[in-house]
Amino acid sequence: MKFRILAVTVFAAGMALASATAAPAASPGPLGPVSVVGEGPLAVPNELPGPAGATTQSVTGSGPIGPAGSPVESTPVTGQEAPMFDGGSLTMLYGRTGAQMLSVLLQSKEGGLVVVDGGWEGDADTLLDAIRARGGRVHAWLITHPDFDHAGALYNIIDRQDPGIVIDHIYACLTDTGWYYQVAPDGAPFVDMFRQRLARLPEGTVSEYLPANLLISSPGIGIKVLNNAIFGADDAVNNSSVVYRVTMNGIRILFLGDLARYGGSRLLQDVPPEELRADIVQMAHHGQNGVEEDVYRAIGASVCLWPTPQWLWDNDGGSGTGSGSWRTLETRAWIRKLGITRNYVMKDGDIILR
Repeated sequence: MKFRILAVTVFAAGMALASATAAPAASPGPLGPVSVVGEGPLAVPNELPGPAGATTQSVTGSGPIGPAGSPVESTPVTGQEAPMFDGGSLTMLYGRTGAQMLSVLLQSKEGGLVVVDGGWEGDADTLLDAIRARGGRVHAWLITHPDFDHAGALYNIIDRQDPGIVIDHIYACLTDTGWYYQVAPDGAPFVDMFRQRLARLPEGTVSEYLPANLLISSPGIGIKVLNNAIFGADDAVNNSSVVYRVTMNGIRILFLGDLARYGGSRLLQDVPPEELRADIVQMAHHGQNGVEEDVYRAIGASVCLWPTPQWLWDNDGGSGTGSGSWRTLETRAWIRKLGITRNYVMKDGDIILR
């Protein structure tokens, strides 16, 4: 599947992290129109804790040279080409907490609005502003899995009962609450409370069973569930991530959530290759310790969305690039090997593809 993209502009405004970061990046290659705007977040607890005391570097064009002397691949800037979404847009929001998160909005030229996950509770205000700016009506809200950094914002928003927004339908594949207490006792209380808030919504608003091949529609946007959520593997809650394939203006975007190694192998086993192919892929588990290289090869995307803060992008455990225990640098090497040069990274600010 081929496509061309309009233009890329990068605006990095005063990013100041209180709890993590180091080196940024950019590489050549056509893609656009993308706006990147960064703001400084506040630190909150997170499952992938970043190092303290570092500061974020703004990105205004070509990126710096990495430790090995080669360009670090992030947010390419290029000239004008044809628009990708023909009046629609994809926005990946910058996390305001300093932690990893996933929050994406897709709006079609027909006015359909889809939200994927949403981030932490601390990201709720930013997300609400973005929803209001797009008309206030969410036709479909897709939750990949019920971790704090993916479903926290929706949990907060449901409690507010904000009259300025309407949510037509929420999709979140959940299993018995007791399972979460068994496999992930630290996160299970949040799942319990999240489910209780979902139960407050009008009957028919929430779908908690999402079988493979389920089709979901929004004006101008088609959505297909590609997998049956797995409840029982190692890295259990991450491997329960629902994989959504979203299509807008003929462009396929694949959302992997926090799918890990086992979930990725099952994806290759259970989903026909032609169904797995996509133009854009969201990097699993924030680009570290997610699916393996063969999954990205099978997807065949030419654009990667990294919901990844600076410290995690650099695998910075507090002593510089490579000092952490995460696998981001390994994943970045896979993407280079696959020849993908168009990487849009949350560390650089709000990413807007038109």
